[in-house]
Amino acid sequence: DLHSFPTRRSSDLWQISTVLSTMHFIEACDIKVNLTLRVLAKRADGYHEIHSLFWRIRSPETMKISISTEDRISVFGAEIPGENILSRVCCYLRSRYPDVPLPPLDIELFKHIPMGSGVGAGSGNAAALLRWFRRNFRREAAPSGELARLGADVAFLASDYALALADGVGEILHGIDELLSLSAVFFFPEWSTDTGEAYRSIDRFRLLSEGKYDTINAAEARRESLDILKRLQKHTRVGLLPNDFNLALSSKRACYDSAYDLFDSAGAVAWGLCGSGSACFALFERASGGVQNLMESLSRKSTDTFPWLHKTMVLR
Repeated sequence: DLHSFPTRRSSDLWQISTVLSTMHFIEACDIKVNLTLRVLAKRADGYHEIHSLFWRIRSPETMKISISTEDRISVFGAEIPGENILSRVCCYLRSRYPDVPLPPLDIELFKHIPMGSGVGAGSGNAAALLRWFRRNFRREAAPSGELARLGADVAFLASDYALALADGVGEILHGIDELLSLSAVFFFPEWSTDTGEAYRSIDRFRLLSEGKYDTINAAEARRESLDILKRLQKHTRVGLLPNDFNLALSSKRACYDSAYDLFDSAGAVAWGLCGSGSACFALFERASGGVQNLMESLSRKSTDTFPWLHKTMVLR
């Protein structure tokens, strides 16, 4: 029992590390759904303030962590260009906790979610590694502002919240001690979305609208989130969920509209865009049969109806 070690002396940490070296760990990864997402004022540093209602869902992605002689990250099911976020997490942990002898790690990551889909899957991988570290080396969570620098959704997915209101750039979290009992169906298109370009698209739209588009303020956005949460908890039909990134979908709007129509006809409680895109999702009462209706309806559609649909996923 790793938690039987009574102190954090260096000898105890060495003993913990020694025990870990004989084991391997399977860690589950989570994703997040933005039940609301409002893009507020643009800051002097170029980032935008947001308000969002985050909901955590367990994803099919997992990672196997073992102690090794050198850091090694193997990814199965996807190709990740550039530096893997898990490498940044390892560097961060060794810098943030120099008193902890974090040994070299052999990490096997099993991916199932397409990149650039807006559900924070990469942040969920990072958060799983952070939680593993906290649990086995008995360290408190770092400030959310630090974690947000690792990835936009890391602070939330590394927290213990199932639901949270998020402000700032997503790192200011207000946990909600309630649960949401719904099933989610995700449609992953054949394209991905670049988050920076999505924000620039919103800026261009608002500039060209010459003030005709009214930006919601933070207080209004919070009231909106709490109202939608209350309705979803009662399984009251909401329809299209508010997400300002819908403004950036002009070239793909027909595709999303066809998905939303299908969600509507299948009896979904709510539906919308995942974060800044590119995936979209629908929420169903678990006992309603709506998920089955949706999948049966989708199977009857010709490939010409949804030629852009790369993958579907049901998470309960």
